[in-house]
Amino acid sequence: MIYIIEAFVEDYLHVLANVNIIKIFRNIYTDKPIVFTSPKKHNEQVKECFKSADPLISFESVPNLNVATTNIFNRVYLILLRIQRDISLLNKVFKKCKPGDIVVVTHIYFPCLVLLKLIKKKYPLVTTLSVIHGDVEYVYYPKTKQQKIVGFFHKLMFKIKAKQFYYIFLTPISKQILLETKKTTHAETLAIELPPFPNDHSFKDSLTLPRDVLKIGHVGSAGVRKNVHLFYELAVKLKVEIEGGTLQLSNVGVLETSIEPFLSPLIIDFVNQTIDKPLSREKYNEKISDLHYAIFFYGKDDFILRSSAAFFDAIFYEKPLIVLKNTFFEDVFKREGEIGYLCENLEEMAILINQLLTQQRYHEEKYVLMVENIRKYKSKLTIDIISSDLKNGMESLGIICPATS
Repeated sequence: MIYIIEAFVEDYLHVLANVNIIKIFRNIYTDKPIVFTSPKKHNEQVKECFKSADPLISFESVPNLNVATTNIFNRVYLILLRIQRDISLLNKVFKKCKPGDIVVVTHIYFPCLVLLKLIKKKYPLVTTLSVIHGDVEYVYYPKTKQQKIVGFFHKLMFKIKAKQFYYIFLTPISKQILLETKKTTHAETLAIELPPFPNDHSFKDSLTLPRDVLKIGHVGSAGVRKNVHLFYELAVKLKVEIEGGTLQLSNVGVLETSIEPFLSPLIIDFVNQTIDKPLSREKYNEKISDLHYAIFFYGKDDFILRSSAAFFDAIFYEKPLIVLKNTFFEDVFKREGEIGYLCENLEEMAILINQLLTQQRYHEEKYVLMVENIRKYKSKLTIDIISSDLKNGMESLGIICPATS
């Protein structure tokens, strides 16, 4: 039996990620029943994605936590409820387990990372894999008191050792950094790339740049935490091209409160500058599809240890990137080839965009190469290939896997 637990997300977030985790373990263990357990609303949405019933996949839910966090007492109460629910769920699942069963924890409230390790120590024969999310970056780069607390619980979890307990990191660079800094060991560490792609990966768009308006957009939520305020500085440098109608800059995603002071008509946002107003998924997909390039402004140490959904959205729609140099992007470019442009600073970005407008033939040839590289990258991100890679990694650590059919 394989028990897959999503203990953190209450509703729609991470639905595709958990669907893909279920599919991956269904591929690896073709004859083992899988039980997916999560809060009820999330459980229903994950179940909905399995339209053709699989007799080996079943779904169990725990109650959603519905507590208004309007004051400090309610917030503390919600924290205690989360911890109590996680302890109860983990104990219930581990007590059911027999030797040879597997527990996969896809997400859990950060204080319960330590409790997961402590509970696991009582069940040494149960193989347990914990998916480690981007909050692990707070081990290295905390900016607030809360982030320091989250980082502390991750450090404590790594220090507690338990037999047959393994980590699954969501980027290769995450695994590399944790190993280099001796937070984990090779014997307990795995890595996969888990993009939230739907089944249809193919696009028939022409691999050419436009002769009229070049469309460049920031993808995903727009806030100062992602340095999107720099996009508005860049727009000022390109004001002549924007007002001349040859260049269109846009934000495709939610505008966070922190970006409000920087809003400008030079950048289109599709929500009339309304803060915290999400685009419908249909509109979001349509506007990404309309772009010629996706642009990101992550800082040097940003998103090194995170799997960026916005990045994978750009990759899914085969949009070459214009980005500031950072460890994450440098690692991806090194592995996958030229999939866009790495820039040192805003000035270099502005010069590049001007060249995209004035040296079209040269950059059109590069554009074709970049899209072809992105398609090759996407071809490695299928569920079958990810399953095979994870299976090989698990076997290398001595985790017994059956032959896949």
